[in-house]
Amino acid sequence: MPAWARVVAVALLLPLFVPVTASAQYRRSTSLIHGPIAVGPRVGRDFENHAWSLGGQVSVPVGRRLELRPSGDLFFPKHGDTGWQLNGDAAIHIGQGGGLYAGGGIAFSHPGGGETKTGYNLFFGLSTSPPLQRLKPFLEFRWTFVNDTSPFRLALGFTYSL
Repeated sequence: MPAWARVVAVALLLPLFVPVTASAQYRRSTSLIHGPIAVGPRVGRDFENHAWSLGGQVSVPVGRRLELRPSGDLFFPKHGDTGWQLNGDAAIHIGQGGGLYAGGGIAFSHPGGGETKTGYNLFFGLSTSPPLQRLKPFLEFRWTFVNDTSPFRLALGFTYSL
């Protein structure tokens, strides 16, 4: 298995081993995590590099409207080698129901055949489900800024609360 595939696999599987509090055990605490952790897949299209993407993300609520969102994607360009990207993002929910959100974070991008570079992400999106629903589909608009490029990517996926 290539080194990049091991990194992506560990990043996607690691959140499954993080303990969470069952709702029957809930009591007011000083815990950093303020709700259920959610995991899920996503697919997308990088319009500048003409590449499809497949990945996953984890949502960890750390406040009433703030979530940490580590994620990873594999990119499959029309011409060229498969690349990958790992992200350390945070999102803020906007409005009453929290369906709109925006955020940003750090990006580690490895284009096929190139070297790993560091940059940052900016994104906004829409989750179409009620706040307490376990399965939450989303549509996201992302820009990753690495060196002098900022490709636009559209992502579609869902998360499932554990």
